[in-house]
Amino acid sequence: MTHPARRAGRPPSVTARVNRVVVGLLPLLMLGVVVGLQLANKQWTVLELAVLCPMLAATFAGPRLTAMYGVLAVLAGVLLGLHDDLFGKAGGGAAAQSVRLSGVAVGAVLAVLVSRYNTRRETKLQNISRVAEVAQQTILTPVPRTVGGLRFAARYESAAAEAVIGGDLYEVIDTPWGTRLLVGDVRGKGLEAVRIASRVLGCFRLVARQAADPQAILTALDAEAAQVCGPDDFVTAVVGQVRGRCLRLVNAGHPDPLLVRGGRARPLEVAARLAPLGLMSPEDNTLDVTLRAGDRLLLYTDGITEARDPATRGFLPLVPAVEASFARADLDEALDGLLTRVRAWTHSAQSDDAALLAVEVPRGGLRRARTVGGPGRRAAATARSRP
Repeated sequence: MTHPARRAGRPPSVTARVNRVVVGLLPLLMLGVVVGLQLANKQWTVLELAVLCPMLAATFAGPRLTAMYGVLAVLAGVLLGLHDDLFGKAGGGAAAQSVRLSGVAVGAVLAVLVSRYNTRRETKLQNISRVAEVAQQTILTPVPRTVGGLRFAARYESAAAEAVIGGDLYEVIDTPWGTRLLVGDVRGKGLEAVRIASRVLGCFRLVARQAADPQAILTALDAEAAQVCGPDDFVTAVVGQVRGRCLRLVNAGHPDPLLVRGGRARPLEVAARLAPLGLMSPEDNTLDVTLRAGDRLLLYTDGITEARDPATRGFLPLVPAVEASFARADLDEALDGLLTRVRAWTHSAQSDDAALLAVEVPRGGLRRARTVGGPGRRAAATARSRP
């Protein structure tokens, strides 16, 4: 299975590791500059500036490392005082030098306290984000590789490392009326978006197994969204149903899915797109497409369509990127390749999360075996692909 919250791996690069080392040495460099200035001209008394060393460390380092830099700053002040005879009359006497060293020491203690506060705050924020991420991964259950004779792959790409949660959602359910798909995007981020997404997903999982028509599913999702969303909230969504070779789509304000056939991609545009969930009009608007063996379908959220080049502010050319990525034989590799192109286009500075759901009609054809119970009985469904 492919976990829906799986993020295409972004392991720390060599450059990132080098940057961390360089930043960690900045306080030591600052102390070296102060020492150099003091040694360059004995008429200057600038060792008080050594306090900048632990203060700089407090902005990114933990209390222990900050305290170490504080000790180094005080020690450097003592050694400089002895070297330049700052404890004598030339330096104002022992009292003046003691005041200078006391100022450095007090500054170092304050830096340690600031570092301790920052560390606790960051730990608290990380714990909150971790809980929220686990909640989101619990809501977005793993997408199976095969359902109803179709192959599936899914990805969830965060806009940034610190923005690990959002309202992007998708689901795949096998029902007596075919395999049903949902991809949606809640306006906003954070726990509130996750809460709305959980309600919409819960409604879809229930109604998709009961309603005979995708339009009825969308109407139920609209009612659920209207109940749970605030005045400024809404959810864009597209619901799909694959039965045999027939694909039926209904779209509520969501980016058009792409059909990849024979290496060429084209958007599946409905005649008139409905408003987002929570604001939707009651009209019926569906699109029917006949699928062929080897066809691939990509459903996605606007984190892909709104990917911009930071230099030119131009949008990602989505269709060429999809065609190039989906030329790969493996569906998972196709999604990874598309996300790699998105990150290259945006220089890893995406402005929004992205959810991707890819569907493939195997070239061996579709075959479905199903046993459907009557009213009040549980429908047992099995799906398999021809070898």
